[in-house]
Amino acid sequence: MTQDAVLARIRKRAIGIGAAGAVVSLFFSWRSAVSLTICAAVVIFSFLVFERLTGRLVEPAGRRIQKLLPPLLVTVAAVALLIAVLRWKAFDPLAGAVGMSVVVLAIGAEVFEKKE
Repeated sequence: MTQDAVLARIRKRAIGIGAAGAVVSLFFSWRSAVSLTICAAVVIFSFLVFERLTGRLVEPAGRRIQKLLPPLLVTVAAVALLIAVLRWKAFDPLAGAVGMSVVVLAIGAEVFEKKE
């Protein structure tokens, strides 16, 4: 079991949990679904950026800034989106909190998966 395989499973689970949560929250209101989806997207993007940054920081120093710039710009865009959502009057904080926990749930599922 390689590190790349584990990260790939966490990515897939996080996206699946976020999508399932958005569908379920749609039964409550569209505002809940939008709040959950945006918060989940921000957390998933942050996880992916963190994954890329940690891999790029251990590489040799040549052209490091050019390799780090795209993930950092994605992080800035995700934070700007999160700030916009939190200022939105119809934001549902409970759905947002659930959306922000999708990566934690995906990692938790990986911990309890049976090892071969």
